Amino acid sequence: MEPERDDLVRSGPPLLGPSPLGPSPNGPWAAALSADDLILLNEEIAGMARAGLPLDQGLAVLAGEMGRSRLQTVTAHLADDLRQGRSLSEALDRQAGKVPPFYGALVAAGVRSGRIGDVLSTMTVYARAIADLRATVSSALVYPTLVLCFALALFGLVFYFLLPHFEKIFTDFHMKLSAFTEWIFALSHRPIYFVVVPAVLLGMVLLSWVFLRFSKKGRVAWARWVYMLPIAGGMVRSARLAAFTDLLGILVDHKVPLPEALRLAGEASSDPVMAAAAPKIVEALSQGKPLGEALRLRRGVPALLAWMAGLGEKRGQLGAALHQVSAMYRRQVELRSAYLRTVLPPILVILTAGIILVLFVVTMLLPMSSLMEGLTGAKK
Repeated sequence: MEPERDDLVRSGPPLLGPSPLGPSPNGPWAAALSADDLILLNEEIAGMARAGLPLDQGLAVLAGEMGRSRLQTVTAHLADDLRQGRSLSEALDRQAGKVPPFYGALVAAGVRSGRIGDVLSTMTVYARAIADLRATVSSALVYPTLVLCFALALFGLVFYFLLPHFEKIFTDFHMKLSAFTEWIFALSHRPIYFVVVPAVLLGMVLLSWVFLRFSKKGRVAWARWVYMLPIAGGMVRSARLAAFTDLLGILVDHKVPLPEALRLAGEASSDPVMAAAAPKIVEALSQGKPLGEALRLRRGVPALLAWMAGLGEKRGQLGAALHQVSAMYRRQVELRSAYLRTVLPPILVILTAGIILVLFVVTMLLPMSSLMEGLTGAKK
């Protein structure tokens, strides 16, 4: 058991003198720390806590050795607040917008329980797991996207450079072509369509995203649309649910009250659906409803999560049940990402090759075969 020590969470003697940072560290446009920055900051705090070092002095020295960056600014502000007598959880809360809101609540819970080192270690594990999830999702989407771009480039090459040469040959010999071949050649005369149509569609999607992201309902609507996409949508949804349930489980494990834990997990969630549902779930809990029922009442909350959370609450093992749900969603992410990386690209390649083969046979080989037969007959 790690004792609660004031020098771990409050200020010691000033080390650098008056702070030049000002009384209000966060403006309305404060930039959040990246996952790597958050992991580094947490590991530094955890190391100082385990060694029993005064955090205000340690963070001040650490900030002095950093280059100008968001992490350096946050670290310096934390050291300044600790020197002024604030606790670590209060100092973290003052970095709202830069540090996740659940971070301060977890630190406060760790101080209350005397397990600040364990809490910080858990935070590092959680942050690394989230970073790994994001890397998995990104890598799974990159390969199919590259294959699709290559296919589009190949179609452009065929329509821009290959078809016009064959059309000139057939025109010079006054050949009668099929309606399909004539249509393909007519389409190749308007290559701008291959640029304008995709650009318009992409622009509409981007404008919809920009317009919807400025309201809570808009973000929920956009998320529901994304989740409807085959394979990729389910993977993104599973990754976000894994992060939400894992964080909620961590908060429950460290004795954060369930309504507060749900509020913090909802605020931290990258899933707009769960973020919008969290306040309603908290309201249902305040009315005396059990967690499982409160979750089932909310649209967009998966039935699996509601069932396992309700069962875990009844058995007094809510934290373990939430971590189990998170592990199940992580496995879904891994399966879908493996499918996207290994199965979808070959399907796209085969589909592209099939379309180009049909175009080549119908628009070029068949008319060329008729032309060769005509030339052969003329020589005879």
